Amino acid sequence: MRHILTAAAMLFAATPAWAADTPNENLKAFAYLAGSCWEGPFPDGKSTDQHCYTWIQEGSYLRDQHQVIGANPPYYGETTYYWDHDAKVVKYIYWSKGGGYSTGSAIPHEGGVKYPDERYVGPEGEILVRAESKKIDENSYQQHAEMKGKDGTWTTFVNSTYKRKPLKP
Repeated sequence: MRHILTAAAMLFAATPAWAADTPNENLKAFAYLAGSCWEGPFPDGKSTDQHCYTWIQEGSYLRDQHQVIGANPPYYGETTYYWDHDAKVVKYIYWSKGGGYSTGSAIPHEGGVKYPDERYVGPEGEILVRAESKKIDENSYQQHAEMKGKDGTWTTFVNSTYKRKPLKP
């Protein structure tokens, strides 16, 4: 038994968990995001939305570390994108600084990705969100996001062009 455990430990030690030559085939629509940060202005003109993407577990998952620069109080969170084998779709889970979380689907669509069914649950209750991103070129993409109000109407809260920036250490 010790030999099996030693062999397994050596195998895992030989390949760093952060290394990824190629992403999971089902996450390729997100590949251009990885290895960079992306920044876009919020409508208030006072804060910037930043997302930094890295592959984890040898490209099996994509991590998005998110922060709003200039927010008072500071706001940040983290998303993990993964292939749901049962549903046959990319799903994600997001955790925010304030203790909330989101789940939803990310569906590649016409040079971008649709997020049709995000459900955010936090201390204030539940918020439904829908969004769409569209790749402009290798260094920019457009993001549009809306949230559903208690009266049933959808309100835009993000409509920005995100620009590629160096990955933060």
